[in-house]
Amino acid sequence: MPKPNDHIDGLRPIDLRIERRIAALIDKVWACLTTPDLIADWFFAVDFRPEIGHRFRIEGEPVTGWRGWTEVEILELDPPHRMLWSFDCTAEATPSRVRFELEQREDHVRLVLTHEGFVPSKTRHLLDEGWSAYTTALEALAARHGDRLPGDPGRER
Repeated sequence: MPKPNDHIDGLRPIDLRIERRIAALIDKVWACLTTPDLIADWFFAVDFRPEIGHRFRIEGEPVTGWRGWTEVEILELDPPHRMLWSFDCTAEATPSRVRFELEQREDHVRLVLTHEGFVPSKTRHLLDEGWSAYTTALEALAARHGDRLPGDPGRER
């Protein structure tokens, strides 16, 4: 884990941790993390397959701190509890790591997103804001669907 004062060739550490309480079943939250149509609702439209080693690209308009695309590889999967991505979002840094962890609680799912590695300062700010917005959108999407699972639009569990 990077230390707050670590610097590598002009890069800053990112040790981002976001925690959310989501009013939904763990299977529904996992589906929002791993189903392409649902991913597009809270994140980006991507060619996602929940398979270790699968690579996909996030594309958008370039802005200061982001080149307009990110290469992602799925490194670990433990459905419906954990997923780890390699996240290559800048030309200046080696890929960072994004981890999604889910835990079913009595009345909600606890989501913990962590993003660790080294990125340029301008990119770190974008990631802080971006992951906050994306996890808020994910929380809203999963909660909107309540306890209905994908493929069962009217069936309650």
